[in-house]
Amino acid sequence: MSVLPRLLQLSPDTLAPGGVVVIEGEHLDAPLDSIHLTVGGVVVPVYRATATRLEARVPTDGLPCAATASQPVALMVAGTTLFTTVPVRWAHPLALEPGESANVLSADAARCVELVVPTTQRARYVVAVVNTSEAETSSDAFELRGTGLGAMAGVRSAVPSHGTVGGTAPEMPSMLRLPMAAESRHDAWLDAQRNMVARAGSATRWWRAARDAGATHGTMHAPAIMASAMMAPASALKGGDVVTMRAPFNSCTAGAQVTARVVYAGATSVVLEDVAAPQAGTMDADYRAIGEEFDRVQYPLLRQNIGDPLAMNGAMHGDGRVTLLFTRFLNDSVPGVAGYVSACNFYPTRTFAASNEDEVIYGRVAMGAETAADWRRSMRSTVMHEAKHLASFAERMAGSTPFEESWLEESTARIAEELYSRTFASGGQWKGHTGFATTVRCEVYQCDDRPLIMWKHFSMLHQYLRGVETLSPLGASTPTDVTFYASGWSLVRWAADHYATSEGAWLKALVRGGVHTGLANLARRTGRPAGELLADWALANAVSDEPDFVPRRAQLTFPSWNVADVWSGLAGTFPGSFMRAPLRARVLSFGSFALPVHQLRAFSSSYVHLHGSQPGGQLLALRGAGGRAAVPAGLRMAVVRLE
Repeated sequence: MSVLPRLLQLSPDTLAPGGVVVIEGEHLDAPLDSIHLTVGGVVVPVYRATATRLEARVPTDGLPCAATASQPVALMVAGTTLFTTVPVRWAHPLALEPGESANVLSADAARCVELVVPTTQRARYVVAVVNTSEAETSSDAFELRGTGLGAMAGVRSAVPSHGTVGGTAPEMPSMLRLPMAAESRHDAWLDAQRNMVARAGSATRWWRAARDAGATHGTMHAPAIMASAMMAPASALKGGDVVTMRAPFNSCTAGAQVTARVVYAGATSVVLEDVAAPQAGTMDADYRAIGEEFDRVQYPLLRQNIGDPLAMNGAMHGDGRVTLLFTRFLNDSVPGVAGYVSACNFYPTRTFAASNEDEVIYGRVAMGAETAADWRRSMRSTVMHEAKHLASFAERMAGSTPFEESWLEESTARIAEELYSRTFASGGQWKGHTGFATTVRCEVYQCDDRPLIMWKHFSMLHQYLRGVETLSPLGASTPTDVTFYASGWSLVRWAADHYATSEGAWLKALVRGGVHTGLANLARRTGRPAGELLADWALANAVSDEPDFVPRRAQLTFPSWNVADVWSGLAGTFPGSFMRAPLRARVLSFGSFALPVHQLRAFSSSYVHLHGSQPGGQLLALRGAGGRAAVPAGLRMAVVRLE
């Protein structure tokens, strides 16, 4: 007489995707390939079997997105099928009160989320689908499906078309286009510098080799290119002296020769003007003002909070000063670039023939109808920006650490500009919740002598938020895209506000780096995974234009800036170009919908506002393009309840 299997108990009480199922009974031992278990019609593979116990795991792929409900269980062992039922929670439940948020950062949970019915039966949420991929050029398509439960079952929500949500990027006001045009991207140049240094190796090692070989280095400028220029030591340079410099851009072995006049020789800077500049000899006061400001304000600010542009000066036997060379070479040969620095100059000429063996910042000159005042207005922040690059290059060469990824290099250069903006009257302070009137407005209307700084940050950030799905802080989406300067700045600023105990020390550690670069560097400095940083920053962007909203978690704020006030101020000043709520988001009511998103760039977000009466639960299901079951690997979800 054969003994039939018996099913005595199934645990846990409620099953969930990815969870272990334990079945206790009698006479359950059989070959694994002869045991078949389904729950709600889904095959659940059994991986361990004894006479009294079976163990299986609920899969995570190909599952329905449905409310928690009792599901039929069918167990077939040795030709006998046993039946029971068990509650299954297909969805990841979120019960949020106003002000609360949740990051759904596991793939299993993000595929299906249930917004539990609120006690008020009215609610407003922002849902951010975040692409946690760290590959700069990657993007994913997906579909977000909604299903109403209970009293909302069968209710359909109107879905806005893809093209009517974001609009076009705002046109910059004509009075401010010139300095914006001068901020053309040069991240490709930074990438080339990074690769060049990786190939060349340690500059300090090359300097040691040069000295060991008996090479001489008594001047600031390479002997091979001095021609008839000053042969005196760099420390003796004085106003009126004429020198010959090289301007290497796409090569470290060749560079354009520039004959320049010393306009200013200060404690930490030497300012040179190209003798071929259209306004040569007429702008000395403006050049001196730039040099004096560098000595008095910018260099000390960099050393205290970012890094030392002269960190390699000892190894190079330099004169302890940064050279600021303003040359029409930029205007003629690299149009659209306001300034740059070259790592070639940190090496001896025996390594790179085009080296000036000096810390050099290259800047454009005033051209055409541009006045000296307008040129200086845009150039002062460029000097700070490029000096930060110089500091990063010098610190990393001195520490023998790899150069930073270009997006983070540019983002921290914008941080340096922001610190510079604080040196002006009411220009803000760390975690000071600074608003529009004393910063961006003062720059636009020139209420004092400050240059354009935060205007560039926020006008570009506005563009990023308007095209958020197709743009990324990790780099340019098109050859003309520069929005990552501002979105990257916003990400780093937000991270410093929430995870630094000393702003300057934290920024120095980030800029000096180590074995980690890019997002790994940022994650190391914050102590949080990159995906979590993205989710929190995404929600902070979503609620930053909600002036009366108070989040339960500080991470959903920008402590240093009153962002809502800045957007309001820009919209009031330039109503045709700026919006009070620039973030691109689709607005839906609760119920059933299928929302396709055709492109979501790496490390960026897609936003949906859900609002209205919510008398039942609301399911949110992530699917691949066209509704396929497979969700792109890096997609996750973050949710905040506004009311």
